[in-house]
This record gives sequence, structure tokens and C-alpha cells, in this order.
Amino acid sequence: MQKIVAFIEQKKQEFAKLPLFEFIAKKHIHPNQRLIFAPVLDPLAVGLSDLNKYVLRESSSNNKVQELINQYTYKKNYYWHGYLEHLETLRFNHLMSYGDFRLLWGEETKKTRSLCSALECYAFQASPIQKLVLVEVLEGTATVFFEAALAVVMELQEITKKEYVYFGGGYVGLENHHLLNTPEMLQVLAEIKLTDAECQAALEVAQNVFELFTEAMNELFGHSQTNSCNTVLQVSSISAFDRAFDCLDIS
Repeated sequence: MQKIVAFIEQKKQEFAKLPLFEFIAKKHIHPNQRLIFAPVLDPLAVGLSDLNKYVLRESSSNNKVQELINQYTYKKNYYWHGYLEHLETLRFNHLMSYGDFRLLWGEETKKTRSLCSALECYAFQASPIQKLVLVEVLEGTATVFFEAALAVVMELQEITKKEYVYFGGGYVGLENHHLLNTPEMLQVLAEIKLTDAECQAALEVAQNVFELFTEAMNELFGHSQTNSCNTVLQVSSISAFDRAFDCLDIS
């Protein structure tokens, strides 16, 4: 299992270097422009909630790893889920009409929209170890995404003087919620002996799920480059910031 854990960490570091996260970190671009893709994540947020409840969870299982996965699915620490609740607070839903299904279900967003369906295919009838690997990749990608988004939202808080509780506080400590970080799971993992075939299958799941998320993040990056909220402004221009927020009615 240590080989699998190390592989996931390596892929997570590679994931963090994607163009989307480099773009999000560019402080000379207005925060709203850097998060313009937020509403596009709606299908993913809803789909991951369903993945938790209806695919990853097996309440009748007495497998120790599966029981721990079940406990995880009941916790309110699945940070992709809940994203929808906070679009209104952040007012990013005003960057796109919710009636514009041509965007949410169009060619431009197909990778993000279909991500959960692909994840369900990997999770359906997967072994508990394979499910555990899938969950850890989900949490690893969520950690990278929300750390990047949190930094931008903190900039927004400085501008609007409003506190966004979900991003500002609810996300903190995400790393501590990983299944592999719990003493109970570490003890279970120490006792697990995988065959070469089982180890290879788990590594393939990790590789494939990272590839799916990479494609989705690259799609979101493309969306951010081809769509504008007309607020690509220099941070040094406070008066321009004020005019932009007056126009967007964010404050």
C-alpha cells in the first residue's frame, strides 16, 4: 500500500501544476475572472454527492476498509459537495445565467459534466481497496482545488468586506480528513497484503481518476480563457475595482 500512497502523492503534486491553478494564482487578474468557471462545476458537485451516497457506500458490507469508506460518505466533509450552496453567497452565479443549459450541457463543458459518470464506472463493483484509492484521489484533487480557490476568495473578502464562511473557514483542515491519515485506517493499511495484480489494479484506478480530473481542470481553464466577466483589472487600480463591483452588484 505504501507504493500506492506514494503514487497518489506524486500525482497530486503534478495535478497542482496544471494551467488552471497557475491562472488562479495570478493576482493581477480580478478574482471574479479567475473564478468565472465556478457555476460550471454544478453538475460535478451534485454528481459527487450522489457518487458518495449511491456508489461508494455499501452499508451491508462487513469489510473493514469498506466500513471506513462508509463512515467517510456520511461525513459532511466532502468539499466538492456543498459548492452549490455557496455560489449564491459568493455571487458567482451571476456570472452565468442558470437558464443557459447550452453551456452546462454543451460541448465546452462535457469533460466536467461527464466526470461523475466516468467515476461511477470505476467505482461500480470495485474492490474496497480500489474504492479507497478513488476516494483518496478525489480528496487529493479537492485539496489542490480548494486551496487555490480559497486564496482568491480571501482576496474577495478584502475587497467586499464580507466573510464567505464556507471557503474562509469550512474548508480549513481538509488534509486532516483524508481516510489514509486516520490512525484507524493506517492500522488497517498496515495489515493489508496486496498481490501484484491487486496493487497494479489500484495504481491504474489512481492514474485513470487523476487523468479524468486533469481533463476537467483543463476544460475549466479553457472556459476561463474564452469567457469574461469584464473585470480583468489590475489589483493596483482600486477605483477600477470599485467600479467593477458596482457594475456586478457583488458588494
